[in-house]
Amino acid sequence: MDTISRIICNDLKLRAYTVSSLQTATELTAIHETTPNATVALGRTINAAALLGATMKPDSPQTVSLKFFGDGPIGEVHVQCDARGNIRGYVQNPRLDLAHDIGTISFSKSIGAGFLSVIRDLGMREPYTSTLPLLYGDVAGEVSYYLTTSEQIPSALIIALELNSEGAIAASGGILIQTFPDTPDHVIEELETRIKNMAKPLGKSLLEGEDTLTILQGLFQYKDMEILEQVPLRAQCRCNREMLQGTLQGIEENELRDMIEKDQGAEVECTFCREKYTFSADDLEKIISNKGH
Repeated sequence: MDTISRIICNDLKLRAYTVSSLQTATELTAIHETTPNATVALGRTINAAALLGATMKPDSPQTVSLKFFGDGPIGEVHVQCDARGNIRGYVQNPRLDLAHDIGTISFSKSIGAGFLSVIRDLGMREPYTSTLPLLYGDVAGEVSYYLTTSEQIPSALIIALELNSEGAIAASGGILIQTFPDTPDHVIEELETRIKNMAKPLGKSLLEGEDTLTILQGLFQYKDMEILEQVPLRAQCRCNREMLQGTLQGIEENELRDMIEKDQGAEVECTFCREKYTFSADDLEKIISNKGH
């Protein structure tokens, strides 16, 4: 079962979050029938969003959205996660490898020049939104930069997503480590050195059967660490018929009339989960009549 863990290490004055996501990343990429470059871009963003979701108030409806958008062939990658481990996501062009010769797996080439937008909905009147230009060419680097600059929390983010020879996901997970205001500088410096000198990449370790918690213990020099909470991570969309009806209510009356005349109704597909909702001509007439109220 895929899991998000919240951890604290009092000896080092560090907090950490881990995610194992093989099943969830496989399910979400399968929904969109992604080709390898899109699989990696969406999968790594799933891991980053899950880890940011873990930093929110436990067991709350708070949500975080990560949206990468640029002038590259993938267009946009968008993932939303809540504090309870429910996650959904999509890529604008899920089959880019069929139309664009990128050559190798490259998030930088897939997304091109663009921006990262992070939206945290904490249940206040307005969600907090930060938008930063893309600088590093990889998901972990961009999200780490966001955490350090926008949230002013020194953070180390390690993300892994490995494909097998058929292009299917073979390993997926991530680790986020953050400081407290009183974390000693030498602890941060030593941690940075250990991460830089890891014997093998996180993805290779996961492929060999290690788990993120064991790898984190090594980074923490096997100091005592307390697991505060573990929650399942699962692909779960928030769409419903009422939500999609609200989308139709925002359409001009003449366009709704056109749908009635040409198609005797409308079929609306959720961008995130591709669930289809059918609205009859009578349904659309009711929407039009409600516009007058």
